[in-house]
Amino acid sequence: MAPIAARPALFLAPHYDDVALSCGGTAASFAAAGHPPHIVTVFASELVHGMVGGFAAWKHERWGLRDPDAVHATRRAEDERAARTLGCSLRWLGLPDAIYRGDRYASDGALYGDLHPEEHALADHLAEEVLHLPEWSQGMLAVVPLGVGRHVDHQLVFAAGRRLAARGVEVWAYEDLPYGIHTPSALPARLQELGAAVGPALLQPVGPGLPAKLEAIAAYATQVPVIFRFTSDFRSAVRAHALAAGGESGPAERFWRVRAGDNAGPFATGTAP
Repeated sequence: MAPIAARPALFLAPHYDDVALSCGGTAASFAAAGHPPHIVTVFASELVHGMVGGFAAWKHERWGLRDPDAVHATRRAEDERAARTLGCSLRWLGLPDAIYRGDRYASDGALYGDLHPEEHALADHLAEEVLHLPEWSQGMLAVVPLGVGRHVDHQLVFAAGRRLAARGVEVWAYEDLPYGIHTPSALPARLQELGAAVGPALLQPVGPGLPAKLEAIAAYATQVPVIFRFTSDFRSAVRAHALAAGGESGPAERFWRVRAGDNAGPFATGTAP
């Protein structure tokens, strides 16, 4: 299958670091080819009183950030540095991260489990919002997470991608990293769960864009020690994964074409009925 040609595109990141981590090489390559993507960080709301419960506070401590205002400002500053490194524009949406949505996801078990039934409608809301962003135009490519690792926010953005595909948008899903690195079984498990919701894997060469990807990941200084706690050298881990994905063709990132789906049941996140 031929690589995705550089063209106007909108890359959806559930959280501040997801595009850099997962498909930063492709984003940088698009930018170098004269089509700088628009990155939209979805769950990027401000933190107000009452949103930070015990589980979220524990997450903040792991990042070395205790004050909610500092969390918000620091993470957005990191996101800005990463986007500049990749050559992309950046927009933040006002949806709250799962760890701030009450007690629905107050543990890692819940955070990487099934979507709360009441949240399926968020995928419809997000798809509609994307189509009304000033950056969006007819014929653009949309890029969403596959949902490797099953983080609920990643599942929601993937589900929104299926809604967009149902409206005729060309949508591709990227392999979520570092989940695909530290837990190799997570990718085949997710693909089995999704079934016919996605097409076969496509390898996107990223050799020229790999240095920018590594620098963009480094911009998330509060996150790297936590999400790459399984290695002392995140650059080598990311580079090795890209080389393993591409094989003899050189470093690559993996994508899957997203097929349409718009109902609110389990099929909304990919599981065939």
